[in-house]
Amino acid sequence: MPADPARQLTLNLNLIPGGVFPGAWRDGGSAAGSGRRFSEIEHYIEVARIAERGKLDAVFLADTPVWRYRGAYRPFRGLEPTVALTAVAAATERIGLVATASTSYNDPYNLARRISTLDHVSGGRAAWNIVATTGDDVARNFNRSTALDHEDRYRRAEEFLQVAFKLWDSWEEDAFPGDRGTGVFVDEGRIHRIGHVGEHFQVDGPLNLPRSPQGRPVLVQAGSSERGIGLASRYADAVYTVQPTLEGAQAFRRKVRERAAGFGRDPELVKVLPGLITVVGDTETAAKARRRELADLHDRTFALNALALQVGVPAEALELDRELPWELVPEDGALGSQQGHFAALVGTARRERLTVREILDRQGGGLTHVTAVGAPEQIADRIEEWFRAGASDGFNVMPAQLPSVAEDFVDGVVPILVRRGLFRSEYPGTTLRETYGLPRPEVQRPTTADDRVLSSLGGGPFA
Repeated sequence: MPADPARQLTLNLNLIPGGVFPGAWRDGGSAAGSGRRFSEIEHYIEVARIAERGKLDAVFLADTPVWRYRGAYRPFRGLEPTVALTAVAAATERIGLVATASTSYNDPYNLARRISTLDHVSGGRAAWNIVATTGDDVARNFNRSTALDHEDRYRRAEEFLQVAFKLWDSWEEDAFPGDRGTGVFVDEGRIHRIGHVGEHFQVDGPLNLPRSPQGRPVLVQAGSSERGIGLASRYADAVYTVQPTLEGAQAFRRKVRERAAGFGRDPELVKVLPGLITVVGDTETAAKARRRELADLHDRTFALNALALQVGVPAEALELDRELPWELVPEDGALGSQQGHFAALVGTARRERLTVREILDRQGGGLTHVTAVGAPEQIADRIEEWFRAGASDGFNVMPAQLPSVAEDFVDGVVPILVRRGLFRSEYPGTTLRETYGLPRPEVQRPTTADDRVLSSLGGGPFA
């Protein structure tokens, strides 16, 4: 069956320092010098340039504003995403830049300004990955002893988005003439205060910089709870998800699209992008051997602690040659923002009756995300299978090792996808909205000065 020329893959690359396999940074085959380089900006720039060479849509930088013991055995993500991606923007030309930032521990004005600044600096390539952060350890870094509960986090996130949209739309398109002849630098009649008063925020506005090159930055969201899926379906242009099986991914994509349509949105404009772990080799045998080599670099102490954290049980309760202690594993959804990973990991372990040792042997290699290990043709086959089956609109590609496996993917897999008519050979324009095939949003004005209601994006962000 020939590919639909109107529908092509979206491929983002996840900037996990060193790669998704936790021990990959220890391998010296693809990078000279100290392992510390994987937390330096040059590493991010190098990987982004590789992704741009393959005409990938965007690079994605996750973030958690807390130090956890996971960092003892693998490279950590310590660089603040909007700042780090500003440096990446200066070193690239077309690749999109997806910065993670929390609605739980930011104020709307400052964050709307930072994301808009990234859009200006990059010439229209910015996206905001919206997260409603949980975890008491994070809360203690922000003047709280405990995190907001689930409902409070999502009510705050909804209102946060309301304020951000109002701020981004507080400048009309032609409010910044910069006309030397008339001497009018800005037209203040086309700049509007927002006068927002809500449950969580009071923001007068307007924003102190013009409408961004994309009109508004692209929005990305990754919630897996019912509230998270609702937020993503209503507002996000791209939805990240954890889906280890094709059937589960098909059901998730149907749910997101149906809910988006219910909000008056065109579901064709909402991209569902599961994570895809890749290990590419000249042959399947070589790729599997490479996967084993990288897995063997995974420190056992780190692996046990990380697994315990993922499933919400004490590390000392895990026995290598027994299944998970099911009586201690919390109910699905109890781990908040980690729910997608939790559900996928626990579901696979229960379904396949895996021992802790078997789980550890597969950690980093596909227990929660779909995985493609093989020659370039085999990787392309797996991508095409999911795409044609309606399980995804593309993928958030997570190479086992960076930068080497990213290079293997770009140089080996992407040309096959291009030949099959599934992926572009050139960027269609200069902005991320053009790359994603998204229309430029019109400026939306509130119907009253004290408007507090955010409608679906299908009719603009104001009721």
